[in-house]
Amino acid sequence: MDQYPVLITWNGIQQRHNSWQDGVSGTNCAIQPGTNWTYEFQLKDQIGSFFYFPSLYFEKAGGGFGPIQVNNRVVVQPPFAEPDGDFNLLIGDWYEDSFEVIGDKLGHEGYKNTPNIMLMNGKGSYLDPKAKSNESFTVQQGKTYRLRISNVGSEWSYNFRIQNHSMVLVETEGSYTNQITLDSLDVHMGQSYSVLVTAHQDTAHYYIVATAKMANSTQLQTLEVVAVLHYENSTKPANGPLPNGPDPFDVNFSISQARSIRLNLTTGAARPNPQGSFNVSNVTLSQTFVLQNSVNKKNGMINYAINNVSYVTPQTPLKLADYYLNGGAGVYELDKFPANSSLPETVYGTFVVSGEHKGWLEIVFKNELKVMDSWHLDGFGFFVVGYGSGNWTPKSRRTYNLYDPVVRSTVQVYPKGWTAVYVYLDNPGMWNLRSQNLKHWFLGQELYIRVYDSDPNPAKEYLPPKTLLYCGNVQAPPPTPPPSPNPVPAPPASAATITTIKRQWVHIIVTIFVVLII
Repeated sequence: MDQYPVLITWNGIQQRHNSWQDGVSGTNCAIQPGTNWTYEFQLKDQIGSFFYFPSLYFEKAGGGFGPIQVNNRVVVQPPFAEPDGDFNLLIGDWYEDSFEVIGDKLGHEGYKNTPNIMLMNGKGSYLDPKAKSNESFTVQQGKTYRLRISNVGSEWSYNFRIQNHSMVLVETEGSYTNQITLDSLDVHMGQSYSVLVTAHQDTAHYYIVATAKMANSTQLQTLEVVAVLHYENSTKPANGPLPNGPDPFDVNFSISQARSIRLNLTTGAARPNPQGSFNVSNVTLSQTFVLQNSVNKKNGMINYAINNVSYVTPQTPLKLADYYLNGGAGVYELDKFPANSSLPETVYGTFVVSGEHKGWLEIVFKNELKVMDSWHLDGFGFFVVGYGSGNWTPKSRRTYNLYDPVVRSTVQVYPKGWTAVYVYLDNPGMWNLRSQNLKHWFLGQELYIRVYDSDPNPAKEYLPPKTLLYCGNVQAPPPTPPPSPNPVPAPPASAATITTIKRQWVHIIVTIFVVLII
């Protein structure tokens, strides 16, 4: 980048014991234009489909994202036969304006436009005459393929489907699921899925379609991307009507589908033992956060908030302040965030909440807005235990569906509804909790959770990397001084000097002997 600093974050990669590599403003100093920095981390205890993207200055809206595939070790077999091919489908909405223009307007005068079109792997729709290119996937009749579908967009959820083909859902963001057959799949902001598709139709071309959720008919004219499933040796173009999906405003369809996605408890993933490490129906909760989103205005400018607190990004990353400045003094406020209810007035500040190490945290995300929202917590997976409409109260726990809940890195929250998750806080560090709606995140809808382990053992939480960047109130330590040059050797002692030294040692020994006798 020639003008803008950049950080890369790894959506869904948990960075075990290593929030130093998380790549968000609360953990890392920005990589300045014209420079480079190397991320080093272990993909520990995870498998599956993820993606990365830039996390600063609305840059995600300009691209810079890509897929991450974490494969099983040889000794741990997936719960399905090896597919004949593997495709990545990065699908998301796209603005006609550049990220520079959007970011500047959001920060100074406001920006009300929504993304204009949908893209698949950076390409336009097969049915759009203005598109310079479109995506096509070549398959062989009778063979089965794994499609890794990610929503890399900024604002819109979408429904995904393939003409005359069904899909078998097998994985979501690092967890193998019970295999269910679907005609269409809702994919919300920040989410990734794997489906198996068998090319069992006549040799031809077939439409692959993704259309925005919660979009009216006028918006759907452009918020739809079409690609082609191309059977090898086919000369017959795709034709006929596009495959039908659910009504874009049918929230019940989306909730029912989300509830039907369950964790596969009989298979291993990163380890040979089954995925069901916890029986979350009988865990003891240590903490509960009830987090409600809202939109507010300050001096005519729109801001988003959690419990009426709009996050302000400090110049010093929170992780650096926590490690080097005696617990972040002067950079953030610890445990002053209202974690269970909204403030009466909007507050702007930098707040961090404490999470109890190796405790179970319940988070209830309440969506008071009329748009779909998604939430993500770096460093952990969510055990999704409940979806609901209307207001959440402690009695709503009775509606939780606790049997083999799926584990996700990103959960959706429906308009005027709530989503409840459990999180096992076994990963020390400073972790970003955010809306995956890029405008909401950019304008204040985020929070940091500090999970602290007092044990100084670096295996519990890694030490800062030797290449760590410094900024704000934390300056780089002075470089280690170079070793001093070899001293000039003393000249060899003369024979007279050696004789004198011997005489001195004789006098010392005689004196000691006399003292001992006396």
